[in-house]
Amino acid sequence: MQLQLSSGNSVAKLNLPDGTVVHATSTNESSDVLSTALRNPLGLPVLPECVVPGDRVVIVVDSETPDVVDVVTQVWAQFQKLNTDELDVTLLLPASTGGAGSQHVIDDLPVHVRNQLAAHVHDPTDEDQRRYLASSAGGERLYLSHYVTDADLIISIGTIGFDGGFGYRGTNSVIYPAFSDVPAISAAKRDCDSQLAPEDKRPLRELVDEIGWLLGTQFTVQVVPGLAGGIEGVFCGATDQVMAAGKQLLNERCRLTVEEEVHLAIVSIPGNSGFGWKHFGAALATASRLVGDDGRIAVVAELPEHIGPGLKMLRRCNAPEELLQPLNDEPPEDAVEVTQLILALRNSQIYLFSNLDDSLVEDLGILPLSTETELQRVIDSSDSVIVVPNANYVWAQMGVATAISRQRQVG
Repeated sequence: MQLQLSSGNSVAKLNLPDGTVVHATSTNESSDVLSTALRNPLGLPVLPECVVPGDRVVIVVDSETPDVVDVVTQVWAQFQKLNTDELDVTLLLPASTGGAGSQHVIDDLPVHVRNQLAAHVHDPTDEDQRRYLASSAGGERLYLSHYVTDADLIISIGTIGFDGGFGYRGTNSVIYPAFSDVPAISAAKRDCDSQLAPEDKRPLRELVDEIGWLLGTQFTVQVVPGLAGGIEGVFCGATDQVMAAGKQLLNERCRLTVEEEVHLAIVSIPGNSGFGWKHFGAALATASRLVGDDGRIAVVAELPEHIGPGLKMLRRCNAPEELLQPLNDEPPEDAVEVTQLILALRNSQIYLFSNLDDSLVEDLGILPLSTETELQRVIDSSDSVIVVPNANYVWAQMGVATAISRQRQVG
């Protein structure tokens, strides 16, 4: 079997042995799927009927949303059916972290949208941008951007996907903690646990849904990413109905169960993204659940040359395990992905076919693969192989029998 695996400009042509499992889903044209969803919202009227003249509207965006510029553009087009001079609409974007900037979303919008739509990038360090919302049921004082707390209508744009902190990200998780303060953002990184199943109890997920209830969030636009690139589906309308529909599609298309551990998991991530290191960590977490002890993970990834403070710490560290506690005590912006890398290195040899210098890759404890030939040697020397494109969007798990066997071995 021949397969081309790509991440931006990093492209690998693979010759795979018989019996190789390739996990992939179909991909829809984003414009058609999105426009259909906007015409048929779940549980609410179409967007123009949800506002009245004089409303303050905030469009809250998760910058990682696939085809985010097209989504924002089409959502704004809904308002063209109204007299936009009678509306106060702000596009609200999260702070830029780890080299991943929100400014690119603004810069890539069509000129007419940029000229008509006021845009603001949130600064979690600026107290003047925040307002007190309420205390949570657990007694936590909640602060959010005043654009959110003062809005008459909140429109959230984001991704429904698997997440180590939320279990399922999407809808209300677009708003919190990204548009809160530094302590809230740091605390959320401590809640990340890639070993829990998505449906397991998640305090962070419960908190963001409580915040959504306090705000009275209404209209949301959520994308389910496609594993072959692009998007798998889009759902619009009431947050609870959108979340339910999105989770159903996500579990159908992006959940992977295998009955036997494999020797080599080959994974890729979307390329040309400032969120590459975050996606890299999530892909490693997926692959780690597929390989046994002394397994192998090969990643095809175009990654930013800029690395965050956590990766810089790892690069200088001779004992990566010793970093886990500091990463949890005072989480840097890239704490989650660095933790996922360290945990993956515990039991697996990791290879990386990428655009990065070999010296950087080696300093992170990873074996660089400079050519397709080197990657092919890893494949040819492996007993069993699975390929998971865009593995950062996938939740992988062992079948029941295999999972019980693994638990007994650990015990």
